[in-house]
Amino acid sequence: MEPENEARALEQAEALYSEAVHETPPNRTKLDNLVDLLCDHPQLLYKTFFTKAHEAASIVVDVWHGTGDMNADDNLSILTPPAAWGWTVMEETICHPPPPEILETRYPQLAKQFLELAGRTLDHTDSTPGLIVRRAVQSLTRFWPEIINACISLKTTNPVWKELYEATLRLAGVLSLMTERSDDPALQMHLVKFLETEATIFTSLPKPVASQRGTLNLDMLPDKHAYIVKADLARRGELARQQLVRLLPSSDHMRLCNTSFITAIINSIVYLMNLRPQFCQELLERLTNWYAVINSSEQTMTHLQLVIISKTLRIALLHLYTRRYMGAYSEVLEHTLDTLGGPEWIRWQEQQTRERERRQRQRARERELAPRQQAPDEGPHTARWVPAPEEGQEELAYQPAPGADADFGVPPPPDMAGQKRSTRGDAADDDEDEEKQMQLLEESAKRVKLEEDKGAPALPALSPEEEQRRLERQQKALADDKDIEADMQATLLATKQFELPAMDVMTPDMRQEHVMVAIRRVVDGSQKLRDFIEHKRILQGATTTPAAAGEQHTQVLPNGLSTNSKVLEDSMVMLVRLVSHCYIMAFEDCRASGTAGNMGQSTQWNEMHKCVERILQTIIEAPRS
Repeated sequence: MEPENEARALEQAEALYSEAVHETPPNRTKLDNLVDLLCDHPQLLYKTFFTKAHEAASIVVDVWHGTGDMNADDNLSILTPPAAWGWTVMEETICHPPPPEILETRYPQLAKQFLELAGRTLDHTDSTPGLIVRRAVQSLTRFWPEIINACISLKTTNPVWKELYEATLRLAGVLSLMTERSDDPALQMHLVKFLETEATIFTSLPKPVASQRGTLNLDMLPDKHAYIVKADLARRGELARQQLVRLLPSSDHMRLCNTSFITAIINSIVYLMNLRPQFCQELLERLTNWYAVINSSEQTMTHLQLVIISKTLRIALLHLYTRRYMGAYSEVLEHTLDTLGGPEWIRWQEQQTRERERRQRQRARERELAPRQQAPDEGPHTARWVPAPEEGQEELAYQPAPGADADFGVPPPPDMAGQKRSTRGDAADDDEDEEKQMQLLEESAKRVKLEEDKGAPALPALSPEEEQRRLERQQKALADDKDIEADMQATLLATKQFELPAMDVMTPDMRQEHVMVAIRRVVDGSQKLRDFIEHKRILQGATTTPAAAGEQHTQVLPNGLSTNSKVLEDSMVMLVRLVSHCYIMAFEDCRASGTAGNMGQSTQWNEMHKCVERILQTIIEAPRS
C-alpha cells in the first residue's frame, strides 16, 4: 500500500475512533464502520489499532473488578461498547493469516497479549459483563485452529510458538469445563460452537472425502511433532463430540431447557454429521433416542417447545438426507424421517414422485422421437425406428428441504412409508446438465411435431446467393432484436421510483397538468410494452422461399418458446410503476382540491384503462419459455 494512502486511512480511522468513543454512550455504528475500515486496511491493525483494542478491552475487566479508579456500575454502559469493539478488532487481527514479514515478528507478541487478556476474562466470568465473556469465547474458538495451522506449517525452533500453543490448549480446557458449569444460555450457545469446532478439526476426514469444508483436520497433523501430540487432540475431538450430545437436556439433567440453546445443539450435531459423515449413525441414534425420551415425557418441556424442536430436527435431517455423499446412511435417515413424520418430509417425497414420473414421460417421448437409422439396403422411404435403450432405476433429483409451517406429527403416506426412495450410486449424473439436455430434446421434439402436423413440404435447396441473403436477413433481425431489447431495458431503468411533488402548493391547473402527464405516460408506455412483447413472440428463425423472394415466412411456436419470461416480468414491473404513479397523482389532486374524483367519465381515463387492459391481456396470454 502506498504511504500516502496508508496515512490517509490512518487519519480517517483515528478521527472515526475519536468521534465514536467521545459520544455518550459510545456510538456503536461508528465503531462498526471503523472495523470495516480496518478490515480494508489490515496494516493498520498490526501497527496501531490492536493496541487501542487491547486497552479498550482491558479497561472493562480492570474496572469491573475494582482495580481501577472508577467502580460505579454506570461506567459499564460507557465502557462495554468500546470493549466489545476491542475484542472484534483483536479477533480480526489474530484470527487471519498475517503477512509473512509479520508472522514471525509482530504476530507472536500480539497473540500473547490476546491470550493473556482472554485468560483474565475467563478467570473472572462471574464479575465480567456477559457480552465481553461471549466475545472472548468467540475469539478463542476462531483462534484455536489458526494457532495449530501456524505451528504445523512453520518450520522454526522459536519457543514462542510452543508457549502460544500451550496457552491456547490451557484455555481450551477452561472452555470445556465451562460447558458443564455455565447456566447462561447465551454463553452456552458460543460454547457449543467451540465444541463443534473441536469435534470437527480434531477428527479425520471421511474416506472418500465427503466435504472439503473445515480446512484443518486430524490427518493434517504430523505423527511426530516437537510439542503437538496428535493422540491428545484426537481425544479432545472425541470428548467434544460426546459432550455435544450430553448438553441436550433431559428429565434427569434439566440444567438448561432453553429452546434457542437446544435448537443450536441440534443444528451443531447435524452440521457435524454433514462435515464428518462417519459419525452419522452414532450421533443420529443418540439424537433420536433423546428426542423419543423428551417427546414421551410431558413434564420435561412445554408443547410449544416440543413443536419448535421437532420441526428444527425434521428440517435439519431432511437437509442432511438430500446430500449426495450421505448415500451410505440414506436408509438410516429415511427410517428416522419416517418415524418423525412431518409435512416437510411428505411434501419432499411427493415432489420426488412427480419428478420421477416426469422423467419417465420425458424418456418415453424421447424414445418415440428418436432419430431414424437406415440400413444399407433401405431406400429413403423405408426408414425404421430404432428404440432407445432401456433406462435403469430412476434416481431421485437433489432437492433442498422445504421449511414450510405445518402441524407436528403427521405420519408419512401408507404407500410410501418403508420404501427405498433413492439410490445414490457412483454413476449419479449431474442433474443440471441432464435437465438442460432434456429441455433441448423437448424443444427439438416440439418443433418436429409442429412441422409434421402442418405437413409443410421440405423447401428445396437454396442457391449460394439466396443462402447469403437469408443469412444477412437473419443477422439483421438479431441486431434489431438486440437494439429493441436494449432500448426496453434502458426505458425500464430510466423509470425511477415515484417521487410525489408538493401538490398542496400547486394551483388546480398545475395539478391537473401533472395528472394528464401521468395518464399520457401510462398510455405511451403500455403501447410500447405491448409492441415489445409482440416483437419478442415472433420466432426469429425466419426462412425465405424461392417462390416468394423477399418475403419472410415466420412461425410462432404454440409452446411460446420465443417469449422470454424475464421480458414479461420487466414489462409488468414497468407497468405497475406507471399506473401506481398515475393513481397516486390523481388521489393527491382530489385530496388537495377537496373533491371526489371520477375516473369513469373522462376520455383520457377511458383511454388509459383500455390500454392497461390490453397490455395486461397480452402479458397474461403470452406464452412462457
